[in-house]
Amino acid sequence: MIALRSVGFASLAAFALLIVCAGAAPTPAPSASPSAAASASVSAKPALPSLETPDYRIETDDISYRGNGDFTMPHHVSLARPGSDAVADRAEGNQKRGTIKLYGSVVVHDNGNAPEAGSNDEYAKGGPSTLTCDELDVDSKAKVYTAIGHVHFEQGARRADAQRGILNRGSGMLHLDGDVKTTDGASTLTAKELDYNLNTKKIIADGKPIVIKQPVPSPAPGSITPTPKPKKLRLPFP
Repeated sequence: MIALRSVGFASLAAFALLIVCAGAAPTPAPSASPSAAASASVSAKPALPSLETPDYRIETDDISYRGNGDFTMPHHVSLARPGSDAVADRAEGNQKRGTIKLYGSVVVHDNGNAPEAGSNDEYAKGGPSTLTCDELDVDSKAKVYTAIGHVHFEQGARRADAQRGILNRGSGMLHLDGDVKTTDGASTLTAKELDYNLNTKKIIADGKPIVIKQPVPSPAPGSITPTPKPKKLRLPFP
């Protein structure tokens, strides 16, 4: 195990914030008033069934309610909120428990202006970003967000890959496991597991071997000293 601080893997913070773009589980959109319905254009296309909250809206062509708060969306779903959007092959959840799961070809795109991207944090400065995975689980009441299967994050020169990523907003911890690799410019880290504290920015990598690669500074202008190759550090202990 190795603990690190400020080693240049700012992609972890951005990855963590992007997961939050899934938001809380939805509640049904209020029915349109008769006057509003009457004012709609007769030539307008019928709106897709949707679930809506003050923060975001989910649209699909089929929503089934099964009682006790359960709902299913068996076909393609689209989620939109200020600053970001997401799509998936299907979704299900429970309104009472505040949960939603997106399944299949999940893509979450953020244009860099989502409400939680404050102007002074690394995420806001990084520009647009995209998260893809096989499944995205959201527990809005517990503030736990889980991306599962072929998890891949991109933001500019930043990359993060893993088989699973779990963000706990309550504790401020992000956990990645399964073939973890993060890249920030020329700096990379690979490990079996990685934990990142969003508050202290401390990174703990576990698994063997842990491999860290960081660039070596170039020589001063006019120097004839050849630039050495990037150093590679292997830590063959758990």
